[in-house]
Amino acid sequence: MRTVLFAAAAAALIFNGCESPAGRDVLVIGLGTEPGVLLPVAEASALDGEINAQLYLKLNSARWVNGALDYLVDELSLAERWTYSRDSTVLTYHLREEAVWSDGEPIDAEDVRFTFQLVRRPEIGSVYADSWEHLDSVAVVDDHTVAFHFRRRYPGMLFHTGIGIIPQHIYEEYTVGQASLTSHPSLLEPGPELVVSGPYSIGRWVRGERLLLVENPRAFTTRPATDTVVLRLIPDETTRLLEFENGELDVTTPLEVSQAQEIEEDPRFRIETMDDRFYDYIAWNGSEYPPFADPHVRRALSLAIDRRGIIDGQGLDRFARPAAGPYPPIFAEVSDPSLEPDPYLPDSARAVLAAQGWRDSDGDGLLDREGTPFSFTLLTQAGNERRNSAAQIIQAAYREIGIDMRIRPVEFNALLGLMFEGRDFEAVLMGWQVALAPNYLAGFFWPPGHPYNITGYASAELDRLIPEALAAPNASAAAPYWREAARTIAAGRPYAFLWYYDDIVAVNEKVRNTRMDTYGLLQNLHEWTVHN
Repeated sequence: MRTVLFAAAAAALIFNGCESPAGRDVLVIGLGTEPGVLLPVAEASALDGEINAQLYLKLNSARWVNGALDYLVDELSLAERWTYSRDSTVLTYHLREEAVWSDGEPIDAEDVRFTFQLVRRPEIGSVYADSWEHLDSVAVVDDHTVAFHFRRRYPGMLFHTGIGIIPQHIYEEYTVGQASLTSHPSLLEPGPELVVSGPYSIGRWVRGERLLLVENPRAFTTRPATDTVVLRLIPDETTRLLEFENGELDVTTPLEVSQAQEIEEDPRFRIETMDDRFYDYIAWNGSEYPPFADPHVRRALSLAIDRRGIIDGQGLDRFARPAAGPYPPIFAEVSDPSLEPDPYLPDSARAVLAAQGWRDSDGDGLLDREGTPFSFTLLTQAGNERRNSAAQIIQAAYREIGIDMRIRPVEFNALLGLMFEGRDFEAVLMGWQVALAPNYLAGFFWPPGHPYNITGYASAELDRLIPEALAAPNASAAAPYWREAARTIAAGRPYAFLWYYDDIVAVNEKVRNTRMDTYGLLQNLHEWTVHN
């Protein structure tokens, strides 16, 4: 009860515009989107994952070092160590004996087993569900020891077991499906009652406005350097920048290139970047608009996009590069340097479309086939200047080759709903912050029924390559299969891959100890300090 009262008091003070209860500084971060679900097994976006990592401890921690994940034990890891069996098929975690939930209940191996059993259940719909092809069982050895038994050794064992652990005693009666799970009262209106284990807990969440993180008084590994963090939702990029420059925000992201240049000229601020983990794309949904089911049409649509022209025209050249396929450059072991982005060849695009029967038969300037004009709607993220500007340039380019493309901006979380819940779109211009493991292709592009395979893309070649990659005993053995899978996807063009880009973050110089890199924005939020 003391924990709940402490957090509630902090929330009341902050939301009424007062200082934090302990007199320590408050950190305010401006974001263009807000999280969806504050529960690791049900998270759907990269932002969900970053915030959840401050609320729920994972078995292990990781950092991005020299182009690869380096796993370690630190203040965000629930385990104090891990060991392998002689044949490396059993991974055993030894939990911290002092570990407790924010309601005072001990964290034990049963919580770990419960979490991973939940992830594997299809009705939960977890984005991590397909990570367990080689997992045989999760066994509780004793209260503080849990063993993962795998059918075979493979490269992703530490990566796949690095999921935030959730409390069994809170959610065991809410596990019929994801809708039931996320209907738990503490998730419908997250606040001090949300049971967590990390350095932060929830003070209050006013959806569509702000999320307040406050110190978890029962955090057993570390105390956050700044005990109160306010995450403010400000979809409009210009408004975010103005509030940042006026001192109402300490950190803000995403930032457009023109804004970055303005920030860099001001000695009060600095720019940090998360490099090469992101790409923008247009996904073609052939089940909603049948012409997109034709790979020749998808190739033509890609050839009609001037990637370099859009990058240079928006001043993105310092932070973006034309994309050739699903692996950004950070995946050095599996990316193929010989894979080239589609060139800008509008005449070739017209010729390819004509060969597929798309011609302007009535002289109205639009291509048609069997009396049906080539006309579709592109969804994109409302408030994202880069994507909306690109959509308008591509719209004009398509008009030049006789295609009518309408643009419909949609709020971020509503857009995710249209993409993942029923695939209710014809085409969508969005972007991915990809997982830091090559096997992210399994899910996003294979198999056809996976929730994240939003185009329903199917390929007999991927049916062969991806199981081979997943079954490989180590990363080096898997790399050739992932490389060939990426080539297959690039050739099939379920997406028009547009550009790889760096996420740009504006930081006030009074904020220190940040570590923003390829691994993420908020990875060490608990260490950030504010010096006024």
